[in-house]
Amino acid sequence: MTALPPLPAPPADPGHERHDRATAVPWAALAWSAAALALGLGWLSGVLPLSVADEEGFGSLFAGRGEALPVVLVLAMGAVGVVCSVLMLRGGGPRTAQAGAWALAVLILLVFVDGNLLALFGYTMIMPVVGWIVPGLAQTWVTALLAPDSLTGLFFTAGVGVWVLAALACRRAGRRSCARCGRSPRWSAAVERGTRARALRVGRIAVAVGAAIALVYPSIRIPWLFGVPVGMSREDFAVLSADPFTLVIGVGLGSAGIVGAVLMLGLVQRWGVRFPRWTAGLAGRRVPVPLAVVPATLVAVALVAMGRSSVTEVLAGGAGSMLSSSTVHVVVFSSMGLWGTALGVATAAYLVRRRSECGRCGRGLPEAEPRDIRAAAA
Repeated sequence: MTALPPLPAPPADPGHERHDRATAVPWAALAWSAAALALGLGWLSGVLPLSVADEEGFGSLFAGRGEALPVVLVLAMGAVGVVCSVLMLRGGGPRTAQAGAWALAVLILLVFVDGNLLALFGYTMIMPVVGWIVPGLAQTWVTALLAPDSLTGLFFTAGVGVWVLAALACRRAGRRSCARCGRSPRWSAAVERGTRARALRVGRIAVAVGAAIALVYPSIRIPWLFGVPVGMSREDFAVLSADPFTLVIGVGLGSAGIVGAVLMLGLVQRWGVRFPRWTAGLAGRRVPVPLAVVPATLVAVALVAMGRSSVTEVLAGGAGSMLSSSTVHVVVFSSMGLWGTALGVATAAYLVRRRSECGRCGRGLPEAEPRDIRAAAA
């Protein structure tokens, strides 16, 4: 007789899914915390120069407070981060670890990430075009990118992302949800459709708010092309326009704002899910989720940091900057915090809406386009 093949093993109960303690998130959090401790010790011993914005930094929270404050804060964050990471790795205290992770993410964003990050991203966006026109701009950009304070800012920006992911991982562990997709054991197709419909509605509101604010900055830069000074006197504009390259850079940064507003629309449009027809070789293909989420998240962090820095600069008097003499610039730059918040909400809604069937827990529905989500919710 021919032996019968063995029966397949029954599927694991999603409600008792074991969370892998050796996932990348807690290890990344532990690595970042160890690096923060090393950075703080380097500053404390004098081996490394203190590379945070000082009195000359735009919107610095450390101006006039000495060098001890940033050192103590970084060492404290590193120590708290190590504790949270160990709790995550040991699978205990998810609520405590989650609270610590959120606290670290907010502290890093509001204290150590400043408006220089947005300036760095802005120049990076226009460099492929303007870098060929303005002499020496590419070299200046590389020098600024590799400067100690820029590298430190990028390190703290990465910390924001790491601790947000850590907080979400702790939340999922506490709710016994899937560690990969976040769906709970009580998932159903109806719940999934309702979640997608809500995410689409919230995303549309956030995109409308964010795109409207995004067009404010170009509105004070594009008029420069026509000799119209906005937010400055004609005398100051005459000095600025005497250097045509400064004019080109300003208009280029304003154009980047327009591009940002257009790209935000993709978070709620079909072409944010499938590449549009005019994208040669990609038309109709699925847009990879990280391609939209990663840059949008980085820009959202930079915008919130710029908004915080602008408010700090205004409260400190803003001596020597445009904010000290221009109400228009105060409104424009301070509103970037709201723009960044709207972009962050729209990105999170997009991420939730783009979730498809999970290969780990088996829950989920096939990915749907906005029009199909609306039809399903009707």
